[in-house]
Amino acid sequence: MSLSPGRGGQTPAGRWLARLLLLLLIAYPLALHLGVLHQRLGPAWICLLALLLLSGGMMVGNGRRSGWLLLATALAGALWVSLYQGDPATLLRLPPVLINGLLGLLFGSTLLPHRRPLISRFAELMHGHALDETTRRYTRGVTLLWTLLFAALTLESLLLGLFAPPAIWSLFTHFINTLVVLLVFFVEYQVRLRRLAHLEHPGFTGFMLALRRIDWRRLV
Repeated sequence: MSLSPGRGGQTPAGRWLARLLLLLLIAYPLALHLGVLHQRLGPAWICLLALLLLSGGMMVGNGRRSGWLLLATALAGALWVSLYQGDPATLLRLPPVLINGLLGLLFGSTLLPHRRPLISRFAELMHGHALDETTRRYTRGVTLLWTLLFAALTLESLLLGLFAPPAIWSLFTHFINTLVVLLVFFVEYQVRLRRLAHLEHPGFTGFMLALRRIDWRRLV
């Protein structure tokens, strides 16, 4: 694979790695849910460790030190799987809690005094200019919405992991919760079209293209 930059400043190798990462993101919940139903969690563990290794390696390659944390987590997970003699599904209940919790903290921390809400920063990068007062109030409210949603999903994932049958836990945390997030995103977008009609809205295709152009390091 060539390492010369391609479209959008991303190398061909980088595009293949991104596609592999997307494939693993899709495969992991399917492998885990089937593994829970049939009590064969090996493929789910492989997908999860590959996700951590690939994500961490890409982040380190892009100069982001936080990638080392993912690599260390993958190593710790591999050691845990090798040495732990208890229920192998126990540790797999943690990712939904941790992911939703971290996302809730990410959104919520930007609502603190003297900080710009995350969705406000995102909107500024998308539109390339400072926001008017109406848009600032709206994007702050959307940031609060996502904070509360991820907090609720964190609590739900924790309670289901502790008290629900494995099949119900997996169904909610890997499929139903994803549908809830997509539904909230769709409903918020429809509301945004009406509440912020004075802004340019590029449509779904234009929105996805704009996402690719954003420097995410400036956002977080």
